[in-house]
Amino acid sequence: MRDDDAAAPLGYQYDLSIPPGSRVGGLASWHATDPSPMNCLSSATPMDLPRTIASTGWDGGSGSWKPLEEQDLPTHQSAGPPQVTVGRWGELNVFTCPEDPGHPHRWSIQ
Repeated sequence: MRDDDAAAPLGYQYDLSIPPGSRVGGLASWHATDPSPMNCLSSATPMDLPRTIASTGWDGGSGSWKPLEEQDLPTHQSAGPPQVTVGRWGELNVFTCPEDPGHPHRWSIQ
């Protein structure tokens, strides 16, 4: 096997960490600011992250997260399939209270 045929080694930031793009559940990415506790303003309970809405699906380093049918597309053409712009091409994290869904939601833009 030639060296150029070998698979690239997995990296933490792009392959094993928080996946890029819009997603349901998981953890919030705090790549634009320091992490901030998201506690319910009514009950002081740590909030859940049920939804992240992202401006792009992936970036140049996120090849392992690209759908198989889009692996051959150039990065700049396939990086924005959601066709949504959040802030300055960021992510909108929507947090909800696990104790009472009627409590006000909180959000952050990263």
